Amino acid sequence: MNSNTRSPVPRTALLLPVAFLLHLAEEWFGGISAWALIALGNEISPERFMLINGIAFPIFVAGTVAAYFYARMAWFVASFAAMLGLNGLLHALATLGLGLYSPGTVTGLLLYLPLSVIVLRASAAQLSGIVFASSVLFGVLIHGLISILAFL
Repeated sequence: MNSNTRSPVPRTALLLPVAFLLHLAEEWFGGISAWALIALGNEISPERFMLINGIAFPIFVAGTVAAYFYARMAWFVASFAAMLGLNGLLHALATLGLGLYSPGTVTGLLLYLPLSVIVLRASAAQLSGIVFASSVLFGVLIHGLISILAFL
């Protein structure tokens, strides 16, 4: 893929930041901080939640828009989609495993998982195998890093 050509990122990828924002609202108003204390034994302070996501959201918006317009940034949406898909899956597994609603499960299942599948399928078809695999791995690692930062 020529880095100067129009990006192959599907328009659907532009919905990822919107899904992220809706997911944050579900987590916040659903009481993710209290849930984490009850379910995991460790609270995510409201201040830390706002700080992490206040930094992450503009990065995700800028990266997604850049990926949409510039082919050399197309890897970003694969990373973002992998991170969101993993997060949605983990919310669903937590709800099932603990028998307690994990704030973020609804948007995780209805928005994150379908959008992630669509974007990852498009990315797999457009990126080289190594770039795609590296991008997905990067998304998983970023999810892990954010999770660690949330509980420091």
